[in-house]
Amino acid sequence: MHKTEPAGSNLDCFYHRQPAIGNSRLPVPPAWQVSQRNGKGSRGRWLVRGVLLVLLWLSITATALGQSQSPEAAAVVIDGGAVLQLKPVGEVSAAARADFTNRALQELVLQAGRPSPASPSSNIRVRLQENDGLVTLRASRRHLLTVTEQDLIPGISAREQAEIWARRLQQALDRARTERQPSYRQRALKTGLAMIAIAAVLGAVLHRSRRWLWRRQTRTGKLPTGLLPALVCGQILLWVTTFVWIWELFPETRGLRYQLLAFLRNVFTSPLLDIDGQGYSLTDVLRLILLTLALWVGVRIVTSAIKSRLLQAAIPNRGLQDGITTLIQVMLTGLGLFIILQALGIDLSALAILASVLGVGLGFGLQNIANNFVSGWIMLFEGSIQVGDFINLGELVGTVEHIGARSTEIRTPDRVSIIVPNAELLENKVINWSHGHPVSQLHLALGVAYHSDIRRVHTAVMEVARAHPCVLQYPAPRLRFLGFGDSALNFDMLVWIRDPRQQFDLKSDLYYMLATHLGRYGIELPFPQRDLHLRSPQLEQVMAAWNQSEQPPTPPTPTAALAHFNLLEDVQDYSSLLQGRDQLQEAALSRLVEQMRSENGVAIQDRRFRFNVYPRCFIGSEAVTWLANTQNATREAAVRIGQTLVEKGIIHHVTDEHPFRDEYLFYRFYEDE
Repeated sequence: MHKTEPAGSNLDCFYHRQPAIGNSRLPVPPAWQVSQRNGKGSRGRWLVRGVLLVLLWLSITATALGQSQSPEAAAVVIDGGAVLQLKPVGEVSAAARADFTNRALQELVLQAGRPSPASPSSNIRVRLQENDGLVTLRASRRHLLTVTEQDLIPGISAREQAEIWARRLQQALDRARTERQPSYRQRALKTGLAMIAIAAVLGAVLHRSRRWLWRRQTRTGKLPTGLLPALVCGQILLWVTTFVWIWELFPETRGLRYQLLAFLRNVFTSPLLDIDGQGYSLTDVLRLILLTLALWVGVRIVTSAIKSRLLQAAIPNRGLQDGITTLIQVMLTGLGLFIILQALGIDLSALAILASVLGVGLGFGLQNIANNFVSGWIMLFEGSIQVGDFINLGELVGTVEHIGARSTEIRTPDRVSIIVPNAELLENKVINWSHGHPVSQLHLALGVAYHSDIRRVHTAVMEVARAHPCVLQYPAPRLRFLGFGDSALNFDMLVWIRDPRQQFDLKSDLYYMLATHLGRYGIELPFPQRDLHLRSPQLEQVMAAWNQSEQPPTPPTPTAALAHFNLLEDVQDYSSLLQGRDQLQEAALSRLVEQMRSENGVAIQDRRFRFNVYPRCFIGSEAVTWLANTQNATREAAVRIGQTLVEKGIIHHVTDEHPFRDEYLFYRFYEDE
């Protein structure tokens, strides 16, 4: 079924140390399990949760309270509950009236909390009193408030309004006295403890259910979508409900809650900015920030969908795709900001001063950022440097991964991402190996000893160049004789390669093979040496006699040299040493295919694209993700594994138009044809 790969094939073996078939891989414990082993982490986690619950509850209550209260009125409050609202009268503000009434009621509440055998209603009674046409409310011989025309609801008299307010105040005072009795506090404490116990039991059930579901997902890979997040939200909602319930049981905590909300409401509603005579509070600023973040997220989602569904199918150039995507993102963001500012009532003409200040900043402090921004657009539309190109920028060598508005990400062969400003790519000399035609020529310096036969050197080097599978045979490899060095005959080996990214590994492979093959031809590699001339008649006679006694060794002929080795076998032996890095083993490949076609493998199903149905196929990007996760490999290595499956005749593109890519392309196993 499988084809035999030629020796020395430049393929990568990315199988991990332990097999990933079935349930052989041990699951990694999640972060919440690891953190539970540390007491400090657990306490910190619960502290963070408590703070978040308090902030969530305060924000919800503040929003409801802010919506229910009129901006021109002030509330009369008993134990954190607004009983009624007072309006301003003449020069007396509503806040001053409410403050006087609240102080009087606070003294009555403290008086109501004292033990008394009488009923709550017989201790403090709110009464109406009329003097000179004014209706007032009094309690325990204390003046509470006067009902004015500004306080009246349309259609009722002052006495009727006073009776309504008297009933509300009486009910609030009766409740305040009841909640300050020891019997009530004991019942409230028992209720709170019971609520905490119930919440703890339900929380433990939800926690264990989540752990059980996570383990099931780890073993089988199957779990209903959104079930785990729903359990997490259930735990949070459970503790929020319990916290709010217990907090509302005690009058002191309700009063503290109202004071906090009043403080926050004052902070968030006070004017913070003044633009063109109109004040904007912190709430307006936060609303603007939230709407801007929502706009940013929405624009990213829309542009990502446009790129994946439209641009990738219509435009094959990744750099042009990124340029169009960035342009669409900028246009949609500008339009959205214009709509948001108009909806918030901000006059754009009032921002002329701010725009002029930004212009001065761009001219002085932000000129480098503006330069990089313009350079990025030039690169995207000029096409001199595109995503995926292999470039040299000074001593920096790597592949262009992303071209942004300000900087470009370059990934080195060591898998290190380096961020380079766009202006440097335009102002400096850049070697682009992938620009135009990716086929390039590689130079390998070579030196041999002076007594070597240059014809045999040429033969040995050419045999090595023709034996390596990554060296192109057209244009043909060449060997240039550069000249006579101090200690060696200098040559330059010229080979052509299809992918410039392979030049470093290819140089290493060729030097390994040259070191072995030149030795078998009897060609010595040079080393620095100096000739020492001594003038002495006695020494010359001794050296002449010694030279006559020594017979020079006969250099091996090409026929004799080839008699004790075979270059093809030598290349195969050398390739076997590199198979751990450069070639997928057949057994490992069979296991990989079996794993991909298993129940936990890639999603093989019928797919529809442009009104066509492609049966029994899978998506390239999903397969790359699966290979990267299961085979412990990078996405680039996963793409090379998929290309190996294509070259071995195991999978293919559904229309045979593309090699294996990390894109939204359909591929199918030949067994499913």
